[in-house]
Amino acid sequence: MVGVQFNGRLGNQIFQYAFYQYLKTNNKRIFFFFSNPTDSYLTKYFDIDRTEDYCLTYKALFIVPKILNKILASRQIYIQNIQIPKPVSVRNWTIYKGFFQTDWYVKNIVGEFGLKIKQEYQQKFDEKFGEVFKLNKTIAVHIRRTDYLKYGKRDISLPIAYFKSRLDALQNIDDYKIFFVSDDIAYVSSYFGKNANYIFSENDEITDFQIIKAADISIISNSSFAWWACYLSANKRKITYAPKNWLGFRIGKEHPKKVMTDRFIWCDVQ
Repeated sequence: MVGVQFNGRLGNQIFQYAFYQYLKTNNKRIFFFFSNPTDSYLTKYFDIDRTEDYCLTYKALFIVPKILNKILASRQIYIQNIQIPKPVSVRNWTIYKGFFQTDWYVKNIVGEFGLKIKQEYQQKFDEKFGEVFKLNKTIAVHIRRTDYLKYGKRDISLPIAYFKSRLDALQNIDDYKIFFVSDDIAYVSSYFGKNANYIFSENDEITDFQIIKAADISIISNSSFAWWACYLSANKRKITYAPKNWLGFRIGKEHPKKVMTDRFIWCDVQ
C-alpha cells in the first residue's frame, strides 16, 4: 500500500499524477492511493477514470486515505527536484512526496498517459474562443508574476523584456491573434499596450490553460501550469518557447533536473 501526496496547484498536481501513474503501471500488485484527495484540482477540471483511483473520485471514500495518511505519517519518502530522475524501487507502506517536474516519469508509464478536460470546460472554451482559434493563427504568451516576485524570498519571475524579445523574434506576428495570459494582467497590458491583434485574457484558470494549450505558438513562463498546457496540446503545429534552465535561469543550471523536455524550444534569458 503506497500513497502519493498532492502539493501545490494544478500544474504541480499533474506532475504528481504522472508520477502516481508511473508507480502504479510499473507495480501492478501494489495498491496506490492519493493521501490527500480533498486537495485535488484534477477531479475539478479533468475526467479521471473512476477505476483509476476510487479514493480520488468517490467523495464518500475520502476518509480512507485520511486514515492511511495517519498510519503512514512516519514513513514518508521525499524525492528532491535536485536529483536526476531514475527508476523508483517502490517501498510498500510508504507515502511519496515531491514535485516530480519532468516528463521522465511520463515516458516510463506503461501504456498511455492522457488527461482529458471535462466537457463542460471544453464547451465553455469553444463557445468563447472556438471561432478565433479556427479562423486565425494564434500565439499565447504566458507571464507569471505575483507569487514569483517573492518566491521563498527570491524573485524567480522572468524579466518582462524576455517575453517582448521572444515576440519580436517571431516573423509576421501581425498575422496572428496574440493572447496574453497572466496572474497580473493589468501590468502586462500596461507594458505591451494596445494592438488590434492583442487579446488580454481575464478568464478563469482552466480557460487560460486551454488558451495556452490550443495556441499554435506558446511563449511560456517557468510555470508548471503552462508547461502542462503545452505538453498536453493536440495541436500538431504547436511550437513552445520556454526559458532555458527553468527555475535555474539566473544561475545557468537546469532546475528541476530534466524539466527541459525535448518537446519545447529552450531559450536563453538575458
